[in-house]
Amino acid sequence: MLQAVNHTELEIRGAYPKVEPLVRLRHIARQLQLFKPRLARSDQAGNLLTRYRGRGMNFEEVRDYQPGDDVRTIDWRVTARTGKAHTKLYQEERERPVVILLDLRAPMFFGSQVAFKSVVASGIAAALGWAALQHSDRAGALLFTDSNIDTVRPRRSHHAVLAMIHNIVARAGELTSPVTGNSQPLKNMLEEARRIARPGSALFLISDCHDLDDSCAQPLYLLTRHADLQVIRVSDPLERHLPDQSLTISDGRQRTFINAGSRPLREHFAEHQTQVRARVEQLCRKHRLPLLDFDNTQPLIPALVAKYGSRDSALAARRTKR
Repeated sequence: MLQAVNHTELEIRGAYPKVEPLVRLRHIARQLQLFKPRLARSDQAGNLLTRYRGRGMNFEEVRDYQPGDDVRTIDWRVTARTGKAHTKLYQEERERPVVILLDLRAPMFFGSQVAFKSVVASGIAAALGWAALQHSDRAGALLFTDSNIDTVRPRRSHHAVLAMIHNIVARAGELTSPVTGNSQPLKNMLEEARRIARPGSALFLISDCHDLDDSCAQPLYLLTRHADLQVIRVSDPLERHLPDQSLTISDGRQRTFINAGSRPLREHFAEHQTQVRARVEQLCRKHRLPLLDFDNTQPLIPALVAKYGSRDSALAARRTKR
């Protein structure tokens, strides 16, 4: 399966996301498990047990076993009778809304090597949307820009994911436009998510988390009282450590120079960024939120499979990466 999507992997790069590679990410959806217990225990900041609710227990139907299904849900009677593995489905599994909260503000329009943070974040959003649909969940999104919040209502339909993808590409394309006035803070998105998310929803926040701070504490508390939230942090290595050389930075219209050859400047920058990252991790620990890190210079598909795939898929992804 991984070999079949290598071509897509080559296209998850550049300054702007494109529709076609985001649509092709549907091919890896079956390998991704959005609610596996291993994810909540091992990838969470601080190694605390999460409050992630997982699946309900209202039996709905039996279907053919698919790679990534929890072996505990196998219907052994039907499997023995038919000679083919079958899985029990439950009502919550079929009807749980998955809402992707995607940050497409100006700070996401940055990348030092392979892809901008906004491009990688868009790829993650598309993959999670397809995965939700693959596992019979409803998929929707909130797209958060400097001045707007676009809503794609959760639906169990390819049209919902396609609408999300087209909106993502359109909004990401506007990142070339200058920001007029102050950009809205991340807490606004969390407050909007609380307004639209139904109880029991699964939310995935994809952002660089530069302003996931104390101002978000109250919205996070209120949001996680009735919904599950996972934080996905996308970052660029250059945001953590400056190289020992002068740098030219451009937004496509203007250029500026940074004297990164100054050791005090590099040390001050690294210390500040470490504090910002630690603040995010502390907030996630406080609210018992899973926190996953993605590096925008690393291949996206192996990273997705390593974090969301089954054990066998994760091992295959690591071999492919090598």
